[in-house]
Formats: sequence, structure tokens, C-alpha cells
Amino acid sequence: MTKILKYVIRGVGYGAVAYLVLIAFHVAPTNVSPKNVVSLFLASGAIGILSMIFDSDHEEMSWPLSLGIHFVGTAALILGLMLYNNWSIGVSFWIEFVLIYVAIWAIVMLDQRFRVSQINQALKQRAKHKS
Repeated sequence: MTKILKYVIRGVGYGAVAYLVLIAFHVAPTNVSPKNVVSLFLASGAIGILSMIFDSDHEEMSWPLSLGIHFVGTAALILGLMLYNNWSIGVSFWIEFVLIYVAIWAIVMLDQRFRVSQINQALKQRAKHKS
């Protein structure tokens, strides 16, 4: 349960930041209703849960297949969000969706790289103090 909650919170965080960036660049409406916020939290949390597909416990699936499933699932959830909120879906939506998807992936990869680097530093320090 804790693991799922972690993924939901992480998904909501990425979704909220992405939505705020869209508002800042005048892509999303600046008039935000409670319906918009709740639906964004639900869709982002669901995307977070969908991201569990990349967890190292699921090694039976190849990374490209996992990425494809995640991309299609994310697109379906965002399309549902768009339809629910009566937001327009056109060619520009797909361009923006792909750009945001790639940007969030870049941020996630960068974050993971920093975390691994910090863990490696801590392990080096521990090994240094033991010798």
C-alpha cells in the first residue's frame, strides 16, 4: 500500500507541475475550477500508478514494451481528462502531449541519475570510513 501511495503522490506532483507550466505558457485555461483540480489529481495519480510498470520488480517485460504501454495508458488518461473537462483536442494537443511526456521523462531520468550518484557517494564514504 505504501508503495502505491508513493507512486500516486509522485504522479500527482508531476501532473500538478505540468499543469502549472501549461497555465504559465497560456496553453491551459487560467480559470481553474474544483472539477479541473480533482480530475487532474485523479488522472495524475493514475498515471503515477501506471508508472509502477517500470519498477524493477516487473523485469519480465522489456523496457520498450513498458514504455509503449505507459505512453498509451498516459495518453488515454489525459484524453479522458480532456474530455471530462470539455477541453479541446486537436493537433496541437498531441504535439504538446508528446513534448510534455518527453520533458517529464527527461526530468525523471535526471532525478534518478542524481539519486544514484548520491547513493554511490554515500557508499564510497561508508567504505572509506570502514578501512
